[in-house]
Amino acid sequence: MLKNRYYIIAGEPSGDMHAANLVKAMYRINPKLEIKGFGGEKMAKAGVDITRDLDKLSFVGFFEILKHLKTIKENFDIAKKDILDFKPKAIILIDYPGFNLRIAKWAKSKGIKIYYYIAPQVWAWGKGRIKKIKKYIDKLFVILPFEEDFFRKNNINAEYSGHPLLDEISLFKMEDDFLVKNGIPAIKKIVAFLPGSRQSEIDKHIEAVLPVIKKNTDMFFLVAARKGLNSTKLKSLEQLSNVKVFFDETYKILNVSDAGVIKSGTSSLEAAFFELPQIVIYKMNPLSYILVKLLTGIKYASLVNLILEKESVKELIQFDFTSENVDKELKALFDSQKREKILRDYNVLKGIIKRDKKASELVAQSILNG
Repeated sequence: MLKNRYYIIAGEPSGDMHAANLVKAMYRINPKLEIKGFGGEKMAKAGVDITRDLDKLSFVGFFEILKHLKTIKENFDIAKKDILDFKPKAIILIDYPGFNLRIAKWAKSKGIKIYYYIAPQVWAWGKGRIKKIKKYIDKLFVILPFEEDFFRKNNINAEYSGHPLLDEISLFKMEDDFLVKNGIPAIKKIVAFLPGSRQSEIDKHIEAVLPVIKKNTDMFFLVAARKGLNSTKLKSLEQLSNVKVFFDETYKILNVSDAGVIKSGTSSLEAAFFELPQIVIYKMNPLSYILVKLLTGIKYASLVNLILEKESVKELIQFDFTSENVDKELKALFDSQKREKILRDYNVLKGIIKRDKKASELVAQSILNG
């Protein structure tokens, strides 16, 4: 194993972003590092030699995964060979637990040290993974405040590093006159619509929100999308007079909007950090949803609500996610009292999450000192 080499694996867009910030922090400490792995464009720009791109890695839902088992096995085989050829000092796994815990098991058998950044949410479901984490992971970096205590009670070497979203947002700089430059009428109510990053979820979410967009001509919808997506439903949105689609400009959208229709997950926290009143949406394959409900005991889908331990932002999940409900709850976000209450909750949320240093810096220092 070569002391300046690290192998890093991220399988989703959010993981690509957080891995990129971690890699930048590692290079600032030691510019002589060599880092290779699986990931996306942001990791590549940060200096990672990418072996396998996100497009061949990101699948969600039980039945979606079944359809892509051949690709997943191929990815696993490529990773094993690449790691053995590269001979890293350690492997850094970013979220993406279905794949990464299998890699961890294999890598442990080869005597390779393993760090895991952004812990699998086993407190929600998949508690069987706790034994795997304890057995295969040398150090676990968690990003939600309550996770550190949860994992330590299970005798796992866990450390709360703060949330990496705050790192990314701290780098954000807003351009002047964003609305004017893009021909967006400032007199209208501006709504951020974040339908997700995966093809399957985007189509489902657009289908339910489309009637709301057509109905509310006093609102202008800014839609966040990822470059490279080939969604016919996304293209259909671009034909509407009160919609503009932006690629890879999510933070600009969140910054200028008055309210948000936000996909559950990382995006809901991003909206909260930008102090944007929001409703949280999500829809998946019905059978996948039934399985998730049977296997989890969590009360909320939104990270905002989970951390605050109450319903601060309205959740419209699966069967509750209808055009009628979106229309009703979106309009409610423009009530001044409701907005003020949500913004007070966001301030509490930030106080719970914030650390003295950036998460990426804390994790980078710990890994390089290990």
